[in-house]
Amino acid sequence: MTTKKAIIEWIPPSQGGRRKPPLGVGQPAYATVVHFKEDPWPPVDSAWSLAIEKEESLSTETRWTATVHFVAPEAPHDSLRDGRGFELYEGNKRVATGEICRADS
Repeated sequence: MTTKKAIIEWIPPSQGGRRKPPLGVGQPAYATVVHFKEDPWPPVDSAWSLAIEKEESLSTETRWTATVHFVAPEAPHDSLRDGRGFELYEGNKRVATGEICRADS
């Protein structure tokens, strides 16, 4: 399983996001559908769930560093490339944006 670090920015309710971010700690990890920005939306063939485990809050409670990995073993793990941007969805609702951290950062 490929695991990467990412920066997550939770979208505020005033912009259509969650009332507050998930806890992001404990088991099971928070997991939801991921959309990589350059891929079509809605997904053409399948959607994948990404697990997000909070490491720490950054400048606000809605901006985190986190460890991310796909839930399913058969997921496209090579999609977790350094610098790649993504969005997190709960149903049709976009709740967060993120970026996979570069290895040198």
